[in-house]
Order: sequence, then structure tokens, then C-alpha cells
Amino acid sequence: MDKIWLKHYPTSIPHEIPPIDKDIVTLFLEACQEFETQPAFRSFDRGLSYGKLKQLSFHLASELQNQGLKTGDKIIIQLPNILQYPVSLWASLLSGLTVVNMNPLYTSREMLHQIKDSGAKAIILLSSSAKKLEEIIDQTDLKTVIITKPGDLLGRLKRPIVNFVFKYIQKKSPSYNLANSLSFLKALARGSQKQPQIFKRDLDETLFIQYTGGTTGTSKGACLSQKNILSNLKQCELWLTPSLERGKERVLSPLPLYHIFSFLVNGLLLFLYGAENILIADPRQFQKLINTMKKYPVSTGVGVNSLFKALLQRPSLRQLDFSKCKFFVAGGMSLEPSVQKQWKELTGVPIIEGYGLTEASPVVCCNSLQNPEEEGHIGFPLPSTEIRIINEQGTEQPIGKEGELEVRGPQVMQGYYQKAQETKNVFQNGWLKTGDIALINEKGLIKIKDRKKDMIIVSGFNVYPNEVEEVINLHEAVRESAVVGKQNASSVNEEVKAFVVKKELSLTEEDLKLHCRKLLAPYKIPKTIEFVENIPKTNIGKPLRRAFKN
Repeated sequence: MDKIWLKHYPTSIPHEIPPIDKDIVTLFLEACQEFETQPAFRSFDRGLSYGKLKQLSFHLASELQNQGLKTGDKIIIQLPNILQYPVSLWASLLSGLTVVNMNPLYTSREMLHQIKDSGAKAIILLSSSAKKLEEIIDQTDLKTVIITKPGDLLGRLKRPIVNFVFKYIQKKSPSYNLANSLSFLKALARGSQKQPQIFKRDLDETLFIQYTGGTTGTSKGACLSQKNILSNLKQCELWLTPSLERGKERVLSPLPLYHIFSFLVNGLLLFLYGAENILIADPRQFQKLINTMKKYPVSTGVGVNSLFKALLQRPSLRQLDFSKCKFFVAGGMSLEPSVQKQWKELTGVPIIEGYGLTEASPVVCCNSLQNPEEEGHIGFPLPSTEIRIINEQGTEQPIGKEGELEVRGPQVMQGYYQKAQETKNVFQNGWLKTGDIALINEKGLIKIKDRKKDMIIVSGFNVYPNEVEEVINLHEAVRESAVVGKQNASSVNEEVKAFVVKKELSLTEEDLKLHCRKLLAPYKIPKTIEFVENIPKTNIGKPLRRAFKN
């Protein structure tokens, strides 16, 4: 296609990113020096300045090194959007560790897979997950376990209140017995006694292993090198920040930082740009979210379609002051044109839609700020990014013709961790096969038409049918199952639906849901279960999911 999108690029944005001249640790140290007294993150009304973040990160880095962790060792961070997350992240990077993000909603079964597969030697987790870790830790190589409570960094007055409510009122922190585990606050205190050694790793070294189902639906870790991450940071910086003022923005951060989209945009890009991130621990509490936005008016933020749609249904949203807000960014799932239009009409603020995947660090394309509402398109490829549309025979398709979207650029991953064949399967002559069916128009704008893979998107989170089927089939009263995504009638959001063949007639839908709750994170549990006589199969015996799609 001869990069036809470049002819329609915003005039202020270069076609290529400049050479990388600074590592991520240097960028962190420079940001903390430049914005030392300014708030970097805010959670439960408590601000954490850039200077304080640096201090706490150094303390924790020192203790991680005291624990015997070496550069390149894997550390899992299993935390929601609380102040302990950025401290843990930067402490790990300062120590030269490879970060593995993990969802704090995971069950012990889900945790075990990721811990074992990554070979992690350390984990920092919320107390709500400690009991689950206790059940599986003997099956892992974990040597260092640091446990935090949600209020640990909220100050002496608020800390005991928040932690008491979390444990005794909300009952989210069951008792546990993890020998040799260390509290987050004790780790900071011990680490404060000694300066850590700071490691700056090579560009080709893996900084992050981010787990994804990829295009096949089996969970595996995408290895993202320092070059991958820094390239995507520069691409997004060139695209998004021309309308932002360095060191003077306040950002809404309702999506979890362990999710690759929010991690890159909020946790890294806007943080390093000197912004104050307003961390939202639970965005499903919509009124609390709106109250926070009222108290701390933001100038930009990120979200997913379902979040914007839910907020629009709240009359109190109309009471907010959006006069200083410049734009919001939507990702993780398709943005409904009606939601985009209503948001702009109500707030006066545009939502620009981006597209990406974990394997691309993650951002590939984005609509321009000059024209954010391009008829449901996901925008242009970012600088230094190439795309092409390929048919089933591997032939590149012309403008307007559908095919699989393939991507090439410096942000594309090194490969899947210790899975050479899976890596080979998704690369074709240096191009990453996305598994998404798309087309490109005469302006170079891309539109996603369908997903080739069976992945289900629930409020921006990926659910892989293979995993849900595996859990359902563990039930002694189940013969076999097939899991698909069903469109929610009221949105582009999907719901998980299971089709199940009974082995025992007494099995009920509630029996199965109770079984799934023990083994799956809440968003993966089937919303509906339909019992059927048989499951259609492919010629190699796999469930023929498309038979249930209609």
C-alpha cells in the first residue's frame, strides 16, 4: 500500500521516531528530578510526589536486592490501582528485574499458571490474594513474597481505617499463613537502611513479560524488550502529547495498570511526561468515580467503551466541569459511535480511539486529535509502524479489501516466553499476525471488521474460550462444553456464554457457576449457560464454536 496513510498524517507528527538515546531508568530519574515536588499519583485522596516515589522506590529496590534477587529475575506485581503499584514497578526496574503484571482478581489456579510459566522468584501482592498464594506456593519457585494492605501508603491517620474496612467490613482479606513473607511497610523500612545498586539494562533485554492469549487462546507471556517499550512510548508521545503541557496535566486512570493499555499510557507515558495520575482502584463504583472527577478535574484520561457508556447514564456526570479537559483515549474494545457522539455532546470533550495488542507493547494505531471521529475507524498507524492486509493465501490486499491485519514496527514483541513454536506461528517474514480482520481505506485509515480468533472481550478484558472450557469440563457432571462470546444487546460489550453437554441430568446452571467462581476470575465466568445434546466438532475434534455464534 506504499504507506498511503502518511499522505494524510497530521502535519505536526513525523513519519518516523528518532533513535532511542535514553533508557527507562534514566527517564524515571530525570522525571523525578524535574517534577520532584509535584504529585505523580493520587489514590484515596492521598498524593504521592515524584520525589517521594523515587525515595520509596529506592527503599524497596534495596530490599529486593537484600532478598538476593538478581538482574533479569522475574518479579510478579499483582496489585490494583493503588500507590504501591508504581513504587513496586519502579523498584523492580531500578533493580534490573523483569516485571510480570498479574491480575489481582485471579484465582489460585490462574495465579499458579502464570507464576510457574514465568519462573518468577518474587511476588508483590495485595493481602486479598495472600490466602490464594498460600494454597499454591509449594508448587512454585517463589523465594520472596511481599504482602501489602490497600491503605499502607495512605499515611498514619487513613492507613488503619482503610485497612480495617478492607479486612473486617468488606471482608476482602482472609487470614493466611505464608512463612517468611514480608509486609510492604517492613520491606520499605529495611530497605531504607542501604542505598540500592541501580541497573540500566540493554535495549534488547526483556523488561516485561505481559501475559496474553495471543491469537491462539492459550495463555502465554509476550516478551517486551526495553526497545519495544521505549519505541511505543515515543510513538505515543509524538501522537498524543502535542496538545498536552509537560508537567501540568492531571490524568484519570480508571483502568488497571496491570492491563497493558493503561500500563503504557498512564503508568509510563503520562507519568514520565510529568502528569498527575488519579488512580481509581475500582472503576465499577461509578458514583465514587464521578465524585473523584468532581474533586480532581482532569485534563485527559483513558477508558473503555463500557465505562464511558456507564458514566453517561449517570445524571451526576452533567455536574462535572470539563472546561480544562482536552481529550480522552479509548482502547481495549471497540468504541460505539453513539457513545463517542454522546460523550462529545455532553462534555464537549472528544474521545479518540486507539487499537493495539499486547504483542505490540501495545499501541499500533490511533485516530488523530484533529479529527477523532472518523466513522468507526481505529485511525492511522503510529510513526515507524507498518501495516498490511493479507488474505488466506498470504497475498497483500488492495485498498478496501478485507483480510488479516499484520503489523511491523519497533514496538512488536521479541516473542512468547519459552514458546518458540507459538512465536513462529504468529510471525510471517517479520510481520506480526494480529488475528484481526480489517480493511484500509483510501486515506490510510483502518477499520476492524471482525476477529479471526475466538477471544471474547468483556469490558476491555480478554477471555479465552479454551481456558473457560477447560474449567467447565473439570466438573464431574459435565461431558463437554463450548464457550463463545455473545453480543450484549445494549452495547458492543460481549458476554461469556457456555454450551454444555451434561454427564449427569441433575446438573444445574447454578451448580456450574458456583464451580466456575472457584477457579476463574469474575469476568471470565459465563453469564449464561445453555445445556445442549451435543457439541459440533471440527475434523480434528475441537469444539466448533462458530456453530454457536448465531
